[in-house]
Amino acid sequence: MKKLLLLSIALIASVGLFAQGLEKSLSGATPEIKTALGKDKELVNLYTITLPYPAEDIKTALHERLKTEGIKGSKGKNNFYAFKEVQYTHLWDKTCDIYVSITGNKEVGNVNLIISQGYDNYIDPYKDTITTEKAYKWLKGVDRVVYEYIHEQTLLTHEEELKDIEKELSKLESQRDKLESKIKKVEDKQHKLDATKTVVNENDLNVDSKKIAKEQKQALALQKEFNDLTNELNSLEVKIKDTREDLTKKKNHIGYFPCPIG
Repeated sequence: MKKLLLLSIALIASVGLFAQGLEKSLSGATPEIKTALGKDKELVNLYTITLPYPAEDIKTALHERLKTEGIKGSKGKNNFYAFKEVQYTHLWDKTCDIYVSITGNKEVGNVNLIISQGYDNYIDPYKDTITTEKAYKWLKGVDRVVYEYIHEQTLLTHEEELKDIEKELSKLESQRDKLESKIKKVEDKQHKLDATKTVVNENDLNVDSKKIAKEQKQALALQKEFNDLTNELNSLEVKIKDTREDLTKKKNHIGYFPCPIG
């Protein structure tokens, strides 16, 4: 939980990241301008970046971040989400319409960005260099937002895995305690039987053979029960050892998420 707290602090500190203007994309991805189909399937010049993350993760992370910044949109045509009449100075100094589409697969995702002054009066990336610079910085910021989102999800998954392993370990240790208690009871019975068993004297003509046979049968039964319980305990100890090792590996691994800086 401490690692999650540290991550939360890091995420809070990165709010407004789009405005910071990262000089280099976290993954090394480079924004560019291309001519592609817009929201109405018309050819437009737009900003784009290809990121080495699953498209669905990019979509979720970006939409969550925009919501925290007060930017809400709706799904439009041609896979574009429309954020209309917004004041978003990270991209434009005045009220504008922003259109974002995210496509791709489980390995890479493409983020396409169109900025409009309203009424489909699109800003031409080739002509408005100031806005192009802002758009490039924004797209580079998306890279870090998605990275942090995936990192957080990884930590949450590891935390759940840790809880499951700890729960399993506790269950195994409880079973071990019960087995040890059973073994102790069998040992007590063995000691009691040894203390009270008939001592055979070869000169004693009044030997109770039935009693001796019964005692031997009890001794064999107790020995078998002891052996079975001991074998079960040994197997359980192996499981406990393996589970503890698995837990240690998870604890050492949690929070490790290689930074893909190119």
